[in-house]
Amino acid sequence: MKHLITQTLLSSWLYTFDCAEGHEEDARADFLRTLNREPSEPNEAIRNGIEFENGVYALAADPKSQNVKPEWRNVSQRIADILRGGQLQVRGSCTVNVDGEEILLYGIADGMKAGVIYDVKKKAKGFGSLDLPGSYLTSPQHPAYFRIFPGAYRFVYLVSDGQELYTETYERQKTAPIEDIIRNFLGWLRAFGLYETYVEKWETLK
Repeated sequence: MKHLITQTLLSSWLYTFDCAEGHEEDARADFLRTLNREPSEPNEAIRNGIEFENGVYALAADPKSQNVKPEWRNVSQRIADILRGGQLQVRGSCTVNVDGEEILLYGIADGMKAGVIYDVKKKAKGFGSLDLPGSYLTSPQHPAYFRIFPGAYRFVYLVSDGQELYTETYERQKTAPIEDIIRNFLGWLRAFGLYETYVEKWETLK
């Protein structure tokens, strides 16, 4: 029997080590909700992120689309121009073997074009208050997607605060395998008595 892992689950776990000081308890509570697959209402930042991404996809399909907030239109158009001509919302999965355990890795690429994976992100804060370079260095998303989509050689994060665009690029050949992150994750679960919860909640028949 395989068990599912998504980059969202791994990101939630990693954030418990990298959250802002004073937010440790909230980060752990969020991770436990994710681990237990408990439904939750999206907060304002998540809702804005979804609305922003949907506006980008609409513009990628039709540059004259009006399904985008006016204040986001300029930067959304810049991102849409990058994505146009590629595939949007590409679902993929693969099986990875980590120390004898079969894991089903699953993800959805926001955009794919000519061997490049694109991921659209909306920041809740303006760029002026953020330290952007290297923001996604430890993210499990690009290692996971390189494994899920073997034909891709580059991953580009397209990040916006609604006004400006920041890009961060990673190459397959310089990216550590996702198996390393999964191995650490499973070991941590076992060490803290949460492995059985994972096995129960993330079992898959695929």
